[in-house]
Amino acid sequence: MHTAAAALLLFWATNPALGHTAAGPSLTTPSHAIGQHLMAEERASWDLAIKRDAVAYKAFHAPDFFTVTGTGVVGRAPSEASAMDSQVRFDQCELSGFNVHFVAENAAVVTYHVKASGLDHGKSFHLDSYASSLWLKRHGTWLNVFYQATPTPAA
Repeated sequence: MHTAAAALLLFWATNPALGHTAAGPSLTTPSHAIGQHLMAEERASWDLAIKRDAVAYKAFHAPDFFTVTGTGVVGRAPSEASAMDSQVRFDQCELSGFNVHFVAENAAVVTYHVKASGLDHGKSFHLDSYASSLWLKRHGTWLNVFYQATPTPAA
């Protein structure tokens, strides 16, 4: 799948209109409020990607942000450019199972499950993936440092 579709997948995974599982998000401490904030930050970043607001979208990323795709490690600039690709359109997306796992006081991994479909450069795509992103608090601000989506096993 094109990197842009993978990058835009995160938007849909965090779009507030799409909701959470019936049980709601799951958080490990230290702070439920921080976890909610991080989920909102992801939602906002993907909303900006869909709207193609590159300046605001990039503000969510640390200078050393990167993604891991099926083709390897992708640095910040090409990852962000891919997310702004106007040739990718999502028609449907369903999320479930948001969790925030604090790995340190200023570090958290946000995970969730995403099913999505749409068009990527004129070709239909269907995604069923587990996604994760690492957020670090640097100089008082939470920034996204890492993102990866892993396809679910075929049933």
